Amino acid sequence: MPNNLRRILTRTSLTTRLVIVVVVLIFLTTLSAGVPAFLLARSQLEAQAWERVDATALGTQSLYDAAERRVVDLAALLAERPTLRRLIQDGDIDAIEPYLRAFQEQSDLDLIFLCHDAEMMVSTLPELRTCPTNVRGGVQLIDNQPVLLAGQNIFSSDIPETLGTVVAGVWLDGEFLTQLSANTGVEQTILSSDGQPLVSTLPPGVMTLQRRGSGRELTGDGRSYLVSQFALPGQPSATALAAEVALPIDNLQATERTALLVLTASTAIVALVGVAAGVWYIRRLTAPLRRLTSSAEQISQGDLAAPIPRLAGPPELATLSASLEKSQATMLSALDERSQARDWLNTLIQSVVEGVVTFDTRGRVTFMSQGAETLTGWTSGEIVGEPIVSLFPLADSPEGQTFLDHIPPAGEKREIEIRTRSGKTMVLAATGARMVPPNSDTVQVALVLRDVTEEQALRNLRSFFLANISHEFRTPLSTLNASLELLMDQADDLTPAEIRELLNPTHLSLHSLQSLIDNLLESSSIEAGSFRLRPRPVSLEEVMADALTIVRPLVERRRQAVAVTEPARLPTLLADRARLTQALVNLLSNAAKYSPIGCPIDLSISQSNGTLRLAVADRGPGVSPEDRVNLFRRFMRLDAQGGDEQYGIGLGLYLVKRIAEAHGGLVGVDDRPGGGAVFWMDLPLTGEEKSA
Repeated sequence: MPNNLRRILTRTSLTTRLVIVVVVLIFLTTLSAGVPAFLLARSQLEAQAWERVDATALGTQSLYDAAERRVVDLAALLAERPTLRRLIQDGDIDAIEPYLRAFQEQSDLDLIFLCHDAEMMVSTLPELRTCPTNVRGGVQLIDNQPVLLAGQNIFSSDIPETLGTVVAGVWLDGEFLTQLSANTGVEQTILSSDGQPLVSTLPPGVMTLQRRGSGRELTGDGRSYLVSQFALPGQPSATALAAEVALPIDNLQATERTALLVLTASTAIVALVGVAAGVWYIRRLTAPLRRLTSSAEQISQGDLAAPIPRLAGPPELATLSASLEKSQATMLSALDERSQARDWLNTLIQSVVEGVVTFDTRGRVTFMSQGAETLTGWTSGEIVGEPIVSLFPLADSPEGQTFLDHIPPAGEKREIEIRTRSGKTMVLAATGARMVPPNSDTVQVALVLRDVTEEQALRNLRSFFLANISHEFRTPLSTLNASLELLMDQADDLTPAEIRELLNPTHLSLHSLQSLIDNLLESSSIEAGSFRLRPRPVSLEEVMADALTIVRPLVERRRQAVAVTEPARLPTLLADRARLTQALVNLLSNAAKYSPIGCPIDLSISQSNGTLRLAVADRGPGVSPEDRVNLFRRFMRLDAQGGDEQYGIGLGLYLVKRIAEAHGGLVGVDDRPGGGAVFWMDLPLTGEEKSA
């Protein structure tokens, strides 16, 4: 509210403000005498009303207690009657009911019933077939109707034995409450445990209960009541069945409205007279200021060179006019210089490729350059004012850490891995500095950000390559060294079969080194741009035979059979035999590595729509959809599952793809029915190859 009032006053003219001050003073003077008297009278009237409500509640409670005592006395009187005791002992149930009805009519009771061991014996109320759980006394609900009950035990005259319990009751219905209302002069209501009225003398309609001072007020249908509640007899508290008294206060409210109307009218009349006199004098006083205001409005609308009137008097206004004219000239000069500096600085920042972001001590972004927009995918309009942690969410960090925890100290640089708006992972090199913007006391942090994702990837790739190439060379060389040392030391004692058994791992190691070197050389030639094909007519049978011969040591060691499915006649291809053989070797070696030991490998050749497909199927773990995206990239390697070893530097499938594409073909991978993966290579057939 104070902020709204401040905004209203800011937009109000001086003349209006002076008029408002005069009106407020008149109102305050008038109200200072009338309001205290009004509030005092109102307070006294309301206090008297509450005293009456409390007194009425006590009186009503006494009437309920008297009614309870009457019902208790009648129940005791009935329980002591010898006739009733005799009828119960004789078991004459048919005679008990007329006897009870006669007593009910004589005593103005509404119902009487006999219970024995919680079972109903006789009742003057036919629909009442079960005894209440508590028949000792107090107000209870029977068929959702309140009734005041009192129970007394009936004892045998011969032996100390309880013959049953007689219960007398009076309905707390509308007639009962009407009598209470006539005796107390207030409306009466009986409320259920959830606060809903069961019986009431209030006019029908929806009533709303609300707080009024220290008590409660009930309003509805244009009427108001002061209410008070208390627990009914036999109820533990007012939260169970409760009685409510309601005192109408319409006359009290009418008196308050009349007093308020008189006070308002007298205040308004005095204010109008004061305003009429004050407006005339204030307008004469502020006429020179309105001329200055007109010039100021022109300046605020962009006409910075608008003429400022020179005033002769009064002296204060003449001095103000001259000062404004001088300030106008100084402002025009300063604005011109500042505009040039701002344009130059903005052009300089926006032309920087690196992103520039500033944020305040609360971590909210205050500026973002075009370079930062390009890096993150967010626009300046979307992110300024938002937390910087939402602009730069960390890609992977310990729980609870945010971008602010990784900001480098002034003068240092750190690399931070984040996720962009599109979900892409990016590595940023960040340098920061703390600064205080002009005309501000708030310290802000400026960050200069540069995308070093590719540089980081190259460093990781170099480390990965060196680590794996050393391992891939060391493993076969160690095997060669061990086999040759054993041959040299024990050649004279070994049988030809044992020598062949030692030569098998030697041969396999040489095959691994040869494949590794071939793949490295081919990869280097591709990177150097010297990769060229030497296409010649090639028999596909010869390519398959060469490839199977090369991979035989590997599959024999892993006890894997290669099942070949081919058409009756294989076409002759125009291809580079060596590189095509190398591609097939890489596919077969890949299948052998990822298939479990002892499981076969399927090599199938098919021809369809001018395309020859070479497909190699393994029975390994398969390839997930996430891995297929980058499967044929350099240095991409999946962990071998189901095999007893893992080798390779991630060049085999990459070279298969490049060799296939160099021949105008395609490569891909599909799921194998029953588990595993099918790597295929499609090669186009020429017209002669198709006819063949």
